[in-house]
Amino acid sequence: MLSKKLRVWLIGLSLILTGGGANAQETTISQDNPEVMIAQLSETVMNALNEQREELEGNPQKIKAFAQHYVLPYVDTPKMARYVMGRYWRTTTQEQQNAFVEEFTTTLLRSYSQSLLKLKITQVAVKPQVEEKPGRVTVPSEVTQADGNKTDVIYRAYLDKKQNKWMVYDVTVEGVSMLLSYRKTYDSEFSKVGVDQVIATMKEKNKEFNGA
Repeated sequence: MLSKKLRVWLIGLSLILTGGGANAQETTISQDNPEVMIAQLSETVMNALNEQREELEGNPQKIKAFAQHYVLPYVDTPKMARYVMGRYWRTTTQEQQNAFVEEFTTTLLRSYSQSLLKLKITQVAVKPQVEEKPGRVTVPSEVTQADGNKTDVIYRAYLDKKQNKWMVYDVTVEGVSMLLSYRKTYDSEFSKVGVDQVIATMKEKNKEFNGA
């Protein structure tokens, strides 16, 4: 039985790391409006889970492949990784930064693929977006699972001016920010064993998922 904290985190991970699936090739996800983007991604993930559950079960490589192809364009994982590294980002080399971004992205995908099928989402109600400041918004939503449990999920998105597209960079589930939680965890690990060792440990854990 999943703990409540883990379960609600997985809801957030699923909704930002899925977005592909059976109808992905036929569905164009708009990035002109963050509220519309989240609504379209949410609809697609429910269709994907319902239609491909058996096909995806026990096949993390397949999940990883369509997540990389269909979802990562909507999620700024490099920005997430920079925030998670916090003060250590400024004191690391370009090589270390690139390595952490790569392993952090894979860690998100691995966590998602291992837990995807535990979730049965029946409805996602996306609410009007709220502007935090120009170029940054929050998009609230309420996620309903098959057991009737409802969870508040808030997405944070920003306008990438270079691409003129909205990108997701954080998700808050029941008041807990995924980015802030990861930052606290990794800050502790960086201080204990150093950046290189943390990256090496992440790489080892991701090895099987990467097919190595």
